[in-house]
Amino acid sequence: MNDTGNENKAASEADLKALAQAYLDAFDAQDLDRCLGFFSDDATIDFNKTVYNGRQAVADWHKDRFAANLKLVRLNNISVKGDTVVVDAVASSKRLAAWKLKSISGRVTMRFADGKITNGKLAARMSNPINMMRENMGE
Repeated sequence: MNDTGNENKAASEADLKALAQAYLDAFDAQDLDRCLGFFSDDATIDFNKTVYNGRQAVADWHKDRFAANLKLVRLNNISVKGDTVVVDAVASSKRLAAWKLKSISGRVTMRFADGKITNGKLAARMSNPINMMRENMGE
């Protein structure tokens, strides 16, 4: 039995979860420099059928999201599997509000290497349209 391997794995998962949470905190504070510090130089972000490649594109993506006032209004779950952190959350933004949506459920997937995000993907998670309408009406 090798308990050390299990301890290292648990610490690694805890570290990745902590890194993901620290990034989300920087994102919530709209701190561009701090956000970019979490990404590798050749990182990609896959968002809304567009892939943003490299440091400048990742910076531009963040600037666009900050301009839209994208916020995670509820964090439902953070899980770690291997080198990947999956965050299930609810987000709001000015752009969603323009579409008469208070918020939308989404999933953020972050793949890490050497303590940096190498790939991020954000995707809406569609739920029952009736429930979405109820949530948007404040029920």
